[in-house]
Amino acid sequence: MGTTYRRIKAVDTTFEILEYLADQRGPVTGAQVAFDLKVPFPTVMCHLATAQDRGYVQVVGEQYRLGMKLAVFWARMKSLKEGELQDVQRDLDILNGNGGL
Repeated sequence: MGTTYRRIKAVDTTFEILEYLADQRGPVTGAQVAFDLKVPFPTVMCHLATAQDRGYVQVVGEQYRLGMKLAVFWARMKSLKEGELQDVQRDLDILNGNGGL
């Protein structure tokens, strides 16, 4: 029987903020994030500051946008999937008699 784990609201809020920033055409203020997500401004600013420290959010003047850290995750996942694709293609070639078993 599987274990059901509780969800952590703070982590959920962080992801909501990051997803919100990802949907914006440009940098936005913390006040705009708070207003649009209906999250208290101090809470948003704590999440933004922490995400900035970790490289997930970048400050532009007094506004915020996604940082490059998420791009690193995307690049890593892309690389892993390309490796998997090569492995599958090699296996298919072998099964089709093109791999020289």
